[in-house]
Amino acid sequence: MKKWILTLTLLLLLPVQAFAANPTDDHLSFPDDFRIDTQIVNLPNNQSVLADMANKRIEIVDLNTSKSLWKKSYERIFSYDVLTSSNKLVLLVEHKQSLQKITLSTATGTLGKVLSTVTLPAHLYQAISGNGSQLAWSAPTSTSKEQIVVQSSKQLSVYQAPWTKAVLSTIPNIQHTFNYESANPSQVKTFSHYVVAQYHGGSLMQTQMVFYIWDITHPTAKGKTITIPWNIDADFQLQNNELVLYTTNIKGNALGANTDKPFPIYARYNLATGQPTYEMIRTLADRDAEWTTDYNNNQVFLIDDNEQKNYLYDRNGKEIWQMSKTSDNTVSKFIKYENGLLYMIVENLDHQFSIVKQPLL
Repeated sequence: MKKWILTLTLLLLLPVQAFAANPTDDHLSFPDDFRIDTQIVNLPNNQSVLADMANKRIEIVDLNTSKSLWKKSYERIFSYDVLTSSNKLVLLVEHKQSLQKITLSTATGTLGKVLSTVTLPAHLYQAISGNGSQLAWSAPTSTSKEQIVVQSSKQLSVYQAPWTKAVLSTIPNIQHTFNYESANPSQVKTFSHYVVAQYHGGSLMQTQMVFYIWDITHPTAKGKTITIPWNIDADFQLQNNELVLYTTNIKGNALGANTDKPFPIYARYNLATGQPTYEMIRTLADRDAEWTTDYNNNQVFLIDDNEQKNYLYDRNGKEIWQMSKTSDNTVSKFIKYENGLLYMIVENLDHQFSIVKQPLL
């Protein structure tokens, strides 16, 4: 088992410097409204995309220098996709009551340069504006066209250029299969010919996350459904032909999590079959036990308050590192582990942030 070269405990207990917006400062100047749950996508050359959907802001930072390389705010960010193979960042944003697709460069020397801006048809904007709907964009592949998927409260709809109308639609059997008082759309993603829609179900003061897998090459076939145990939050990513799920229990619920049955901390499912290809399972001794799981860079970072430990695993569940949990005076967000360095964003009690880089052996 791999150990620390230096102790992260001492580093995380130190107060995080209140950074000034100074171009000579070696630290990233985080805005006052920065959120620790900002979404992170890693790029080549030790750079990362930080997407703050709540505050409608996206930026690219250099992890070596902790400097912001490019940043931009929008009226609303509906969707973002990082295409590392072509050095592009594709955004679907709101602009003056319209839906725009903006393609930017992530290449060295042209970072943040706008490569194209396309205003999409008004009916697409109307389909998602102000009604709680979600959308996802996917690039064309050898087997699929460029497409936009709209997830409303009642159906999933697939649009393709010239975007005049939905080419496919389906009504997920979420409400009919499970006994929910409500099943609200919360997130949708698409990969190749697969669409995965996340719903937030609720019944009798409890909540449950449900994932619906739709293969659009068989649009009338019944979709696959994956449910997370009650009162546990979950997030997901699509990688190759797999759905990657990772769970968190930090918000709490009046009835707590179920201690009678094991639940997944982290799991991968085959998109074609809906069956698990790997599951990291836990059983709780305490209904109010808390944990946080992040998945990035094909790695799993688990902060387990129940065991008072932090863990780092590879995508196949092999343990890379573990140590006793550090101070409760800090909150951390996993960025990646690469070339012997663990990268984290750390927040202290004064709502001050820093990028921490720590060697591991």
